[in-house]
Amino acid sequence: MNKKLYNSKRIIILKWILVTITIWSLPAQKQVKGYKIYKEYCSVCHGDEGRGDGFAAKFLDPKPRDFTSGKYKIRSTISLPTDDDINRVITRGIPGTLMPAFKQDLDEQEINSLVAHVKELDITNTFKGKTPTAISFPEPPPETDELLTMGETLYVDNCVACHGSYGQGDGLRSNSLIDDWKDPIRPYDLTGPADRMKGGSNVEEIYQTIYVGMGAAMPAFEKGLSPDQYWALAYYVLSLAESDEDSDDWGEESSETVEGDSDIGKDLVMGVKPFENGGPPCMGCHSVMGEKAITSGGGPWGPDLTIAHQKFKEYGLSIFLETIPFPTMGPLYHPRPLTEEERGHVLAFLISMQQPDEVQVVTAKVLSHYTLTILIGLLGVVLLTLTGLIAGKKNMEFK
Repeated sequence: MNKKLYNSKRIIILKWILVTITIWSLPAQKQVKGYKIYKEYCSVCHGDEGRGDGFAAKFLDPKPRDFTSGKYKIRSTISLPTDDDINRVITRGIPGTLMPAFKQDLDEQEINSLVAHVKELDITNTFKGKTPTAISFPEPPPETDELLTMGETLYVDNCVACHGSYGQGDGLRSNSLIDDWKDPIRPYDLTGPADRMKGGSNVEEIYQTIYVGMGAAMPAFEKGLSPDQYWALAYYVLSLAESDEDSDDWGEESSETVEGDSDIGKDLVMGVKPFENGGPPCMGCHSVMGEKAITSGGGPWGPDLTIAHQKFKEYGLSIFLETIPFPTMGPLYHPRPLTEEERGHVLAFLISMQQPDEVQVVTAKVLSHYTLTILIGLLGVVLLTLTGLIAGKKNMEFK
């Protein structure tokens, strides 16, 4: 055989093998990339295995989604979500919850990899061999007084028991509802700003939510109503929401905090500038940039705040600062809430810690009386522990 021809054929065969290996390896590469993105952005709430048991889960209400069961609230189908549905939640977030929008953090390819990984977390194999198709809904008719009147009647017949007569989430069944995991859940207050509705705030998205439902507590109404009745109910629900003029305009990634000054926020976090209502400085329990108590005054009891913005985004941190949902922090700050301006300053500081080219090592001097309070508290715990051990030992000696 001609040596040149032989080498040419060998090169073609090698190229074919390389192409084949590359094609076979693409799903694995996508899985690895999706896992890394999930680990960085999602596991803090949803847990490493997607069970909704991440570090922050115990502080959140509603609870993070458990991806292992194949059950989803936000979807365009009666049961399983489409890839576009999952993509939409990752991209836009879920208003009114601590699920932030990642459209500015991840590109389209990264989000698609994350969608694939989230589906892989389903241990029930619900997605296996299935390609859900979104339901096609009719175009909405113009809003009319007749439709609103019809919608009010339908609301009274179907929704009052949970959402209440005025849509405030205080119906007779409001205290007895449970979600798909048997955890208590409250009906949504429909009188709040429309842009905080989890399934979407326009009439088409409300129609979809009514039609497909949102889990055990919000059943699907896919049967029994005509298209006009669905539109009537959707328009009436939308009419209960706060108007744009009266709303606080949270948007997708903003809260009720004002634009702040990161330098003032740094002083508040470090205790250089006291909080107006007397709350303790954050560095009494937390560190920043890994600096702990000895070198910077940062306490070792709370998590490092350096990547707080990366984990929870502006929207999530805004709610944290406003509500202080953590059981150890609540008693300290609920009687001494941060002012709106202080929340804005602290948020600006936490965001500034994420600048990639400006690595900051933060040092601070925590006010002495807070340090003394913390030390006294630790001493008290030690004394109580020793007392318990001594009492237990004496009790055993008597026996």
